[in-house]
Amino acid sequence: MNTLEDMLLAEQARCRQLAREYAELGTASAFARALLEDCLRGAEEAVQNRQLVAMQRALERLLRFQTLNHLAIQISHGVQPGPARRAPAPAQHRPMLHMQEQFFTWTRAA
Repeated sequence: MNTLEDMLLAEQARCRQLAREYAELGTASAFARALLEDCLRGAEEAVQNRQLVAMQRALERLLRFQTLNHLAIQISHGVQPGPARRAPAPAQHRPMLHMQEQFFTWTRAA
């Protein structure tokens, strides 16, 4: 049976790995990385002080961080995902739609 401390330590290890992945993304993930590192500091403090309520809250906060999918990592590095894309089809002539302005009147409720 896993104890709260065991679960928190395992989650901290997962989130540390996630923080390293965030660091690879550069500035695009700076805010998320800062939030994650703050949660990790709070979790470490809770474990050191043996505060059960703080440990539970830290575990809940860390569980909210989802792992990055590899598609997001590839896109952030400028790699085109999937098979090579075909050239776009030539644009077909479409009839222009006539645009109409629409005016709204605001009235006060009686």
